[in-house]
Amino acid sequence: MECELCGRSVQDRRFLVVLEGVKMYVCRECYMKLTKGKTVKTPETSLTLRTQWVQQKMYKPPKKTKPRSYIEELEVVPDYAQRVKRAREKLGWSIQVLAQKVGEKESVLRRIEAGRLIPTIDLARKLENILKIKLLEPVVEGGEEYSYTLSKYKHSELTLGDIVTIRRKGETGRK
Repeated sequence: MECELCGRSVQDRRFLVVLEGVKMYVCRECYMKLTKGKTVKTPETSLTLRTQWVQQKMYKPPKKTKPRSYIEELEVVPDYAQRVKRAREKLGWSIQVLAQKVGEKESVLRRIEAGRLIPTIDLARKLENILKIKLLEPVVEGGEEYSYTLSKYKHSELTLGDIVTIRRKGETGRK
């Protein structure tokens, strides 16, 4: 038999010790080093209590989500820049005042008013509430605009190869 700590072969007697919650059979030398001649009792309950606590902490309640059909998808209107600028000027506010009320940087609002930055849905909602304007509209499912018929293929899905035309070696320009 061997010592489970150092690996020496044990001829006479093995000792049972509990080291950091793990039971091991060790040789006389390891036993003497670990206990220093004293018998040490380690509580076995600390390991089980810790395991139970971890299991309880790992439990997560299921999240409540709305069914997909009830979630309304929104997008920012195309003329958001003019609407924001007109509403701000109508209230007589500078960009600094609006930035302070919205909680955004002035540079972000300048870029929105210039049309170089599309606001996020959250920022658009803030601007709607403060400026009393409408910036969000529901997404319109316009299937006819992007519908393609692929008569020469059996599958009905559009693939990258259907859109891209590959130029062969020696061909130049567009057709």
